[in-house]
Amino acid sequence: METDFRSPNELLGVLRVIDEQICPPFKGQSNVVIDLFLFGFCNAQQGIGPFDRLATLKLSMQQTLSPTYNLGILWEPNEDFAWGMVYQSQAKMHMKGKFEVDYGQGVQDVFNAVGASPTGQILLAVLGLPNYVPKKEVGLISMDLVYPAHFQTGIKYKLLPATQINFDIGWTDYAQWDAFTFNFDRTTSVLQLARLLAPGTTTTSLSMPLGFQSPWSWSLGVEYSWNERLKLRAGFEPRNSAIPDSKRSTLVPINQAQLFGTGIGYQFDKDTEIDLTAMYLHSKDSIPANTSTNVNSTGLDHIVYNPYAGLDVKTEASVMMVGIAFRTLW
Repeated sequence: METDFRSPNELLGVLRVIDEQICPPFKGQSNVVIDLFLFGFCNAQQGIGPFDRLATLKLSMQQTLSPTYNLGILWEPNEDFAWGMVYQSQAKMHMKGKFEVDYGQGVQDVFNAVGASPTGQILLAVLGLPNYVPKKEVGLISMDLVYPAHFQTGIKYKLLPATQINFDIGWTDYAQWDAFTFNFDRTTSVLQLARLLAPGTTTTSLSMPLGFQSPWSWSLGVEYSWNERLKLRAGFEPRNSAIPDSKRSTLVPINQAQLFGTGIGYQFDKDTEIDLTAMYLHSKDSIPANTSTNVNSTGLDHIVYNPYAGLDVKTEASVMMVGIAFRTLW
């Protein structure tokens, strides 16, 4: 994952006003009176504001082994009807990797200027903020992640000798993703900054609230047997979103979605068959201003992750997939 962070809220708006309206007469000056009232803030060459890049977070994590199990049942009393069910277990993973934080120039200038002022040092110490921000910080990172369980059941029924209809319903336990908590091996400046305003953040951990829910969805498919060897297939699935309206995000732009699929099955001989599939998924969403705490809320404490505070946001995603399956008996 690689993402830029900014924090468009009232606090950084005040800092921008100070930088643009109050500091210009005092730029380049440093004395006891100025430092006493402005804490060295005006000594920064570049200020920070609500729409400036504060930092860029890059992280890469993995787990090489994560065992799961699948349990399936199929009941087919005759050629015209069948019922099936499958349960795919969850996977608990402890992912490990590396992180890198690149800080914006304004963040470096402001905190280094305030940290160089005697009164600024006192202010930063009281707030628990760093008195120096480097250009870059790197280290190790980990997180506990549960890959959610999935359940699906459905029937097939032959309406006509050459036409079969399939109907399925499925459920995925995305409610396991209430939040993603990243654990760092050291205290970083970005965590010290976030700890002041973001609930649940500590000097060595960052929590990204998700609040996902576990949706049910249905799907419908039709198969037509052109002859004994060739089968034509088509399907449709309106997918319900696992993300509630109050947690919509640009990081996950797939919400309510429609999945369209087509396929061809060909029987080479009694033991060998091949399937070709092509699918298209489309999702389009509108997020009115101040409705999601993960993208456009105006709350002061909604800084992870809330880059478009007070703005209307629209997302759209299109995914095209192709697949091939080859099966043979021996």
